[in-house]
Amino acid sequence: MQTSITPTSLTFGKLLGLAFGLYRAQCSIFLRTASLFYVPIAALSLFFVENEVSNLLFGIVVWPVGALVNLSLIAHCVDALHGRPLAVRTAVGRGLRRLPADIGLILATMAVMGGIAAVAMIPSWVGLLNADIPFDEIRHAFLDLVSGGDVEGVNNLLGDALWGSFGFCLSSVLILIVFSYLSVRWLIAEVALMTEETGPLESLRRGWNLSRDFVLRTYGYLILISIATVLVGGLFSALENFVLLPLFPAVDQSWKTGIGYAVSQLSSIITTPFYVIAIVLYYFDLRVRREKYSFGIVQE
Repeated sequence: MQTSITPTSLTFGKLLGLAFGLYRAQCSIFLRTASLFYVPIAALSLFFVENEVSNLLFGIVVWPVGALVNLSLIAHCVDALHGRPLAVRTAVGRGLRRLPADIGLILATMAVMGGIAAVAMIPSWVGLLNADIPFDEIRHAFLDLVSGGDVEGVNNLLGDALWGSFGFCLSSVLILIVFSYLSVRWLIAEVALMTEETGPLESLRRGWNLSRDFVLRTYGYLILISIATVLVGGLFSALENFVLLPLFPAVDQSWKTGIGYAVSQLSSIITTPFYVIAIVLYYFDLRVRREKYSFGIVQE
């Protein structure tokens, strides 16, 4: 290995090429770090995930673990890019120290997006309330039907109120647009939090400022790396549905749900390191573009 300084901005092709190169060069330590957390989660999910509700609750409980995985992998990436030795214990320790700040960042993001969603859903509530539909029926739709994934039931209810249905569609489009925009502007905030040791709100501002003037470029890059990770996740899902589950035809639905969650966690062992590497590289690329920052790229 040797470290070369790359002070110029990179194209998507070079960024993805470097991401694959770094992933391949440090594959062992990246996979070991991810496995350290995702394998126990996958094992526990077989016993605790039985339906959509338990799936949601289990996801909330293990959510900080996923944040710690990201922080630890970011630490690995930063060390590799600057030619420093990589160690699982060191990366996890740094991730633990930054975990409270990262949780604060995630909660701040969720608060902003939740507030936006609540405001955007006002047209739907106004339409439903003006349709003389009993409140208990509305509550049933948005608590029971939505949580149970009964999209048809929700649509049937909204179909009884034209304005409610129109408002729901309009709100959904607005929420999608705004959430996509915020996700792009804050894409590298977590990397800034870990790399520059900034606080939650300062990290969000840092991500916002670095991505200014590069919104469409960032969105395109996010789509590319998402496609790569979705393809790998889809392969694991196909193996689950066409190879694993057929081997156990007598397994009931509760076990199938648990197995599905476990498979998704195991696929994250492979996909999360690449995704994190790609985001870290993009963070430094934005710093190169905006601040003429120079950093080392580990090459074979």
